[in-house]
Amino acid sequence: MSEWRTVAQGTKLEDLESVIGDMELKKGTRMRIVMNTSAEWLFDSFLAEPVFRSRIPDGMELIDIWGENGQGIVEMEADPAWLVAILAFIRAHWVALMIAGFLIWLFVSLITVMVQVPAVPFALLIGAALGIVSFVYLMGRARSP
Repeated sequence: MSEWRTVAQGTKLEDLESVIGDMELKKGTRMRIVMNTSAEWLFDSFLAEPVFRSRIPDGMELIDIWGENGQGIVEMEADPAWLVAILAFIRAHWVALMIAGFLIWLFVSLITVMVQVPAVPFALLIGAALGIVSFVYLMGRARSP
């Protein structure tokens, strides 16, 4: 199982900043750009995919575009890429995309970039913690006279 983790956020594309620093997106890592909008229907339009596909950064592949529940969602997959380079590309090129393609910038109130990361099972975390505690305990007993 995996979970979505917010890696960048901003109210407009020019404000988009990484909240975790730089990270390498390994091949196959999914990325979503979620835009809160009052015009989610623009993302379901037949023109959305060709317009967005022309502006996808190097190292990323467009998977899908759709609108739902007041959000426009663009999903991509890494092949591999660096997060900071992708964010810089998005800020530099997607403003032109939105102006030329849909005038979406008028309708967007929040942009969130998320990366799908593997979730660590809770049992594994508990097991690792117990292992560390046991190791420390045994090392302490071995040293005591």
